[in-house]
Amino acid sequence: MIILSMMVASALMTMTLALSSGYAEGADLPWRQMIGADILVYPNHFIFGGPGSADASWEWRDLSPDLPTDATFFHPGLAEGYLSPVGAPPATFDLAALPAGLAGVEGIAGIDAGRLLRASLVVETAAGRSLVPVTLRGRDIAADTERFDIGDVVISGRYFRLSQDGEWVALVNQAGFGQNLPPTGGRLVVEVPTLNGRTADGTPLVDFSVSKTFYFIVYGQYRLALGSVPLELGVPLDTSTGPGQAGARPTWPVAIDEPEVWVPAGTFDKIYEEVSGQPFRFTRQLKITTASLFEAKTLAAELAAALPDCTVLTVPQEVALSGIRYRARLTSLDPYVVKVLRQHFAHSTLALDVKSQLSLLAFAVAGLLVVANMYILVTQRRREIGILKAVGASGRDILVLFLTETLGYALAGSLLGFLGVRLLTLASLFGSRTSLVEGGFLTLTTAGVVIGLTVGTSLVFGFLPAWEAARTPTASLLSD
Repeated sequence: MIILSMMVASALMTMTLALSSGYAEGADLPWRQMIGADILVYPNHFIFGGPGSADASWEWRDLSPDLPTDATFFHPGLAEGYLSPVGAPPATFDLAALPAGLAGVEGIAGIDAGRLLRASLVVETAAGRSLVPVTLRGRDIAADTERFDIGDVVISGRYFRLSQDGEWVALVNQAGFGQNLPPTGGRLVVEVPTLNGRTADGTPLVDFSVSKTFYFIVYGQYRLALGSVPLELGVPLDTSTGPGQAGARPTWPVAIDEPEVWVPAGTFDKIYEEVSGQPFRFTRQLKITTASLFEAKTLAAELAAALPDCTVLTVPQEVALSGIRYRARLTSLDPYVVKVLRQHFAHSTLALDVKSQLSLLAFAVAGLLVVANMYILVTQRRREIGILKAVGASGRDILVLFLTETLGYALAGSLLGFLGVRLLTLASLFGSRTSLVEGGFLTLTTAGVVIGLTVGTSLVFGFLPAWEAARTPTASLLSD
């Protein structure tokens, strides 16, 4: 029982340290490919609440859905407003005067502005002309190709070349347009509302009554696959003729379905200047890329400390906090129609990290088990202890004997728990471009912390039963 309890405690502590140290390179990769960043920095603290807050230190602010940001994509409720500290900076970053705190943070591979605009895709059908709402996203071609290997997500055509920055070419999201998906090599017509003036904090004022039309060549289609989800059957289905194998529950492949049109960053800047009359300068988010995603958590914490007025979140944090889930439901067999629904099970952006509390609880339970089991051992061996003392063993010898036994059990349990979990986490560690030397150092550091705490806990909790055995009179022990 001592070995088992220490094994559980050390395994949980090892997992806690592993989860706190970083991400594997593939963590939430489709979302990072969509955004083109590992970390997002927003100019305000986004704290959900209501406009009736009585706390005078907070004020209600609006985050207009007319000016897209990835914050509203992950947290749709922000479009209705959010609470921010009184006196917080404007809701936009001025690219001509970025926060000074960015310069003092090491480990940043790149900083780019979030280039996002609301637009409408013009679709010509037999029934007439219609407009499909889309998001226009400017892409940093160099960062995409070097950091994210984003060419792998293009399923027809190819990704932009560096020489195309500023040209009128576009990529469209295959999962975001349904029947309105423009063909590769075809013409794409997009209308973008004009931006007339700015508010005091630099936020552009969108004028939907006047739009400008832009023409693109569809350079390709992309798909950011998320895997498969169980297919909910709204109609009876024979699985032998439907998706999946006979007798198995059918599944349906899903992908990020945001209707986005990607254009090179230089092209986006031309569009922005055309619709606003001014060069692109203000953005609602900064995109940070890291040399290794393993360092993203540490880097985000340093950025948050250097930028106290901003919200700094890694993309995996954003995905987790938003609680994005996809569902697929079969709605018709003739024709075969599956409806894919994206849902947000939103959490507060002030997430509670309880991993350390769980580890402390595990060690407390393990310590109590040590006490209980050592008392059982002492009780079962009272006559043996009495004989040892009768032939000359001192109380100190008895104390050392039982503490050594406790130490052996604790070492066995802690090593089993540590190795069992650490071998699983090493795969993700080295999958994040961490070198062998760095991985070995982190493993040794974690081993020292986990085994040291486990052994220390066992000795502390095992001391009382051992001390009781050492101070019990020999006559009392032999009389049992």
